[in-house]
Amino acid sequence: MTCYAAWDASVAYTGGATVSYNGVNYKANWWTQGNNPSTSNGGSGTGQPWTIVANCGGTVTPPPPPPPPPPPPGGGTTPAGFIFSPYKDGSINLNWNTYAMSTAVTGSTQTVLSAMPAKLTTMTWAFATGACGSENWGGVSATAFAAANVQAFVNAGKKYIVSTGGAAGSFTCTSDANFLKFIQTYYSANLVGIDFDIEAGQTQADINNLVLRVKTAQATYPNLRFSFTLATLGGNVSPSLGYYGVQVMQAIQAYGLTNYTINLMAMDYGSPAGGNCMTKSDGSCDMGASAVQSAIDLHTQYNLPYKQIEVTPMIGGNDSPNETFSIADVTTLVNFAQANGLAGIHYWSFDRDRDCAPGSASPTCNTYGTAGTLGFTNAFISRLGL
Repeated sequence: MTCYAAWDASVAYTGGATVSYNGVNYKANWWTQGNNPSTSNGGSGTGQPWTIVANCGGTVTPPPPPPPPPPPPGGGTTPAGFIFSPYKDGSINLNWNTYAMSTAVTGSTQTVLSAMPAKLTTMTWAFATGACGSENWGGVSATAFAAANVQAFVNAGKKYIVSTGGAAGSFTCTSDANFLKFIQTYYSANLVGIDFDIEAGQTQADINNLVLRVKTAQATYPNLRFSFTLATLGGNVSPSLGYYGVQVMQAIQAYGLTNYTINLMAMDYGSPAGGNCMTKSDGSCDMGASAVQSAIDLHTQYNLPYKQIEVTPMIGGNDSPNETFSIADVTTLVNFAQANGLAGIHYWSFDRDRDCAPGSASPTCNTYGTAGTLGFTNAFISRLGL
């Protein structure tokens, strides 16, 4: 077999690229730079960026076996300003007497603050829906929800992001005054930012209004982060964003919005066919490589700096059959985030970070089965060096 072009440590290779090193041909699993193929290769689940193709004149070194979870930290450096914050579905296990967010992730119901590990400093609250200024949280008024949770997070020394919209509801805002009222309802020194999860029927006009509200609010709240959470494909495909994502990017460009982030929902690709995701040798979606590729696609197609890109996988079993984000995928995603300076990583969702048997996706367990209680949370914390 003819040897491919020689590997060059200074070259950035994308998924599918081929190189040779010391008489062995390799294929890149995803974006990689500076990772020697002879020492950074392995099969599915190893988190390695290269796969051996064939011997072209040298000696093939067998790949190491996959490490048992949790594997050791990648050793990279997490960028300054990086945010790690799982999403917390406020409606799950909510205390309907006090409206304090609660969870049974550890096996017994308690406030979410009691369940958060010490090194988990930030949580994303999901979801406020309706019109800004009169929004609600699964039927709970904004003022009641804020009163039960804002000061509690401040007292506990924890930070939070307020997320709007989601798959089951939408968020609209036609008035700058009402958007400022919305922010002020949840504002404290511990409020990190506002997130717009756009996937439930907003019109182009609705999306335009959100972009315009952010542009105005940035003058009053220059230190808040504003993110747009969008569905994406995970393959080397263009366009990678879905219908609403394209509309969001068009609005951002049309109105000249700056200082925002795009948070990619790296999950639920539907099928490995047609470039929907990066695939393993068995033809199934490689969820770690697909999460990485989604960020590469957004960066390339919209010339968006990596420092404005965040990624949110769905831990464990996804809604789409045969898609499972594993502990090994945590390492893959974190390594890329550290190497390229991503703005953040989140996951869906905190209540799911407990084991249950593989099967249909559940809102209260991971259908992965071998991570352990808060296993994904702790794996992210460990690999990020938090």
